[in-house]
Amino acid sequence: MKQLMMVVVLLALTVSASAGDFGEIQIVNGEPTLDLYVAGKVHGRLGWSAFGLVNKGWGQAYAGLTFTPTSWSAVGISVGVESGGNRFAESLWLGKGRISVLAVHEHGFSGSWHKVTADVTVAKDFSVGYHDQAFLGRGLRAQFTRGKVSVWSALLLKDGHLNTVVSLLVKS
Repeated sequence: MKQLMMVVVLLALTVSASAGDFGEIQIVNGEPTLDLYVAGKVHGRLGWSAFGLVNKGWGQAYAGLTFTPTSWSAVGISVGVESGGNRFAESLWLGKGRISVLAVHEHGFSGSWHKVTADVTVAKDFSVGYHDQAFLGRGLRAQFTRGKVSVWSALLLKDGHLNTVVSLLVKS
């Protein structure tokens, strides 16, 4: 776990120097989670990305390659570690005009996980959409953005239980 924390700290230091990256603090059902994402270009449409996440009882970090076939799409594949073993991830982003969709699938030692968000910008700083996240459920999300800071929240229903996610996201 100490090695994983070191990776997360290194990612945090990198965030301040890389354009388009973000740090995020999420509160999921009252429990805080910190995640960091950094990315860059290799050549042309080929790039790289790295992601780290840590919460009270678990952590992960992975890195990989991204490919941007068009200005409105990107795919990624990554490999890394999690508490107890290896972790792998695939991602797809589509965005054009006021609509964007992000799908992430992870798998490895602790099993499978996914998140899908679809947003529509309805005003300059405000978007609404759909959020589907493993173990938490599906539901509505709303996001308010001012400059490089976004606050978003989702109410997710899973097996008759309402789960909440509240997030503060800061882009570099």
